Amino acid sequence: MKPRDFAAADAVRLLDRRPTRAPDHALEAQMLSRLATELAERPEGVLARLADLLVEAGIAGSAGTTICEGACGVWEAVSGAWASLGGTSIPLEGSPCGIVVDRDAPLLMIRPADRFAGAPTDPAAAELLIVPFHLDCVPAGTLWIAAHDPGHRFDGEDLRLLQSLARFAASAQRVRERSRELARSRDLLQGTMNASIDMIQVFEAVRDARGAITDFNWLLNNHMSESRFGKVEGESLLERNPGVVAEGIFDVFRQVTETGEPSLREHHYVHEQFDGWFLQSVTRLGDGVVTTTKDITEWKAAQTELLRLRDEAASDRLRRSEERFRRFGEASQDVLWIRDAATLHWEYLTPAFQALYGIPVTLAIVTPGLDRWLDRIVPGDRTAAKAQIARAQAGESTTFDYRIHHPDGEDRWVRTTAFPIRGTDGAIERIGGIDQNITRIQRAQHALAESEERLRSATEVGRLGLWDWNVRTGHIAWSDEHYRMYGYAVGEIVPAFETWLASVHPDDRAATEAALARATADHGEYDHEFRAVHQNGTVRWIAARGRFTYDSEGRPQRMVGAAIDLTERREAEERQRLLLGELQHRVRNILAVVRSIIRRTHDADQSAEEFVQHLEGRLGALARTQVLLTRAVDAGADLELVIRDELDAQAADFDRVELSGPGVRLPAKVAEVLTLAVHELSTNALKYGVFSSDRGRLAIEWDERVVSDCRWLHLEWQERGVDMPRPAPGRGGFGSELITRRVPYELRGEGRIDLLPDGIRCTLDIPLSAKASILSGGDPARVENRK
Repeated sequence: MKPRDFAAADAVRLLDRRPTRAPDHALEAQMLSRLATELAERPEGVLARLADLLVEAGIAGSAGTTICEGACGVWEAVSGAWASLGGTSIPLEGSPCGIVVDRDAPLLMIRPADRFAGAPTDPAAAELLIVPFHLDCVPAGTLWIAAHDPGHRFDGEDLRLLQSLARFAASAQRVRERSRELARSRDLLQGTMNASIDMIQVFEAVRDARGAITDFNWLLNNHMSESRFGKVEGESLLERNPGVVAEGIFDVFRQVTETGEPSLREHHYVHEQFDGWFLQSVTRLGDGVVTTTKDITEWKAAQTELLRLRDEAASDRLRRSEERFRRFGEASQDVLWIRDAATLHWEYLTPAFQALYGIPVTLAIVTPGLDRWLDRIVPGDRTAAKAQIARAQAGESTTFDYRIHHPDGEDRWVRTTAFPIRGTDGAIERIGGIDQNITRIQRAQHALAESEERLRSATEVGRLGLWDWNVRTGHIAWSDEHYRMYGYAVGEIVPAFETWLASVHPDDRAATEAALARATADHGEYDHEFRAVHQNGTVRWIAARGRFTYDSEGRPQRMVGAAIDLTERREAEERQRLLLGELQHRVRNILAVVRSIIRRTHDADQSAEEFVQHLEGRLGALARTQVLLTRAVDAGADLELVIRDELDAQAADFDRVELSGPGVRLPAKVAEVLTLAVHELSTNALKYGVFSSDRGRLAIEWDERVVSDCRWLHLEWQERGVDMPRPAPGRGGFGSELITRRVPYELRGEGRIDLLPDGIRCTLDIPLSAKASILSGGDPARVENRK
């Protein structure tokens, strides 16, 4: 039976009709307290404990949880009469749990075995109450209780308690999943560490209320470390190995944790269960350190062998030992040497000395003191090198790096380890040492430093913000530019995922989290653009791109990525979009106007030459308007400038022209129509009117008026001193049609031409509002008909 075919009872509605007990908050608190303790101590058993508590409290005869795994549900924990069914799987489709998950609502079933063939019957359930619990807002399983006694009926208090415990079950399931993931990550790290033959240990700093480091606790040990220390995870370093204070090891741990500067030192540790020499490297890891410790007791014994060989110079055993040592030295690519502690004369050198320094061994041996050696050292390094040898003379082992000039013209890097050799009385008699050619190492480090500097410069110049997110620990490192990109001073905050997410614009936050989740799940690149809100309210557009790395089981471990501020580009794109829209709009307008002018200019009674002349004049007027309009986007055109340009184009005599009116900015549409109107009036004045005789005068006056909260332009064109010809019968020309019909149609204004005895008078009343229409299309007669 499928869930949709089963008329399941709405638990809330059905239980509301039953008598119910008062809420037992004490029982609820007691159960949640015991469950919280179980979750803290043993997360894997918390769901089983939940089922037990429901049965122990007498709420149900059987209780349990069902976890959704694909198309099946697993009875993860079952208690009571059905306890033997724990761990079994059932198909979700067609099951009561499937109905609850599908509907995401509580379900109360009476005698479920009557409706579902797969329902348990030993013993059968008289009533079954099921509620869903969620992970990430999606039903992930159910919590259920069953009453086997026909007289036991669930009520609203049972539903309330079960829903409360279901929320805890969801949290417990999330903790169990995280615990399993953490255990798998820990096992992977432990396996990697166990592959080393050195002792590898991870420590976490313990700080007091002021933040000062007071101790370190063990977090991880590899098998070599465990063979020496035993099981010490979680224990105090100072309690187990107090000798680390006397040997300065604790101070080294603290310094590395605070400064991030790694340490590599030898220690003669004779404390607790240890008695030997150890070479220990210490590197900061989070708020603690990771150490690699190598037992060099045997190597130190070899140093002691040097002294023993010198003390047995008279014996055959010494000769044999020296022969063995000689062979070792000749075979070694490193230089082994011994100096007299007082005179610093070389007493012993291996053949590798000549290859490294370019000085024959026989010549070096007879040269007193440090002179021959110091001559090879680059001047800038000599003082420091000499001081290091003095430290060895004083009884201190030391390691130092310096540069030498080789006779072949190449500068080389040398690392010298010098140590005192004491006689039987404890006095320092000689200094032993090992010189290594580390030129390749130094060059590699130098190349790495240069590469890092180039990367830093490139990111700063390119304003590129970088991040490195340890998904497992939550630790995040930001580059300087990344701080600035989100409105912070460098180092102002401690980077965290929550801090970054809070800076994302609320409208973009869900999409940004979804993009990150997709990249994590799909093992693909994270590539997303979003807005970031600075503390001062500034909004910036950010483009971020990153990639996760995963462990062998596909869990994200780390994410590195880069981000760039796109605000200027976005603003430029928006400006470009607006300008393109304006250009498209104006081109359409111009083409429409040209089409209208051509259509209105054509007259069957005129010659082709007259047609061309009229058309050129009108297109010229239109062109002059466009020049005025394109000087500034959406700025419109100046009325007086429009009039002067048209009169000037007709070579008008401005001594006979009087212009009067305030400054008026014409919207683009009004400017187009009015320019053509002035062009037609000035052309007519040149042929027949005021400019066709010497006596004519022209007065153009305008002002602004407010009618019904709208600005209107009132303009009068008045010619005087003109011998008016008798008007020819027939229809008017393009100019009179433009003024008397197009102005009302296109601009919703009024235009009138009066033929007076001494000249024409044209009156225009035009609303000064932007019009989206163009100077074509439609029939002006429609306007007249509407009137």
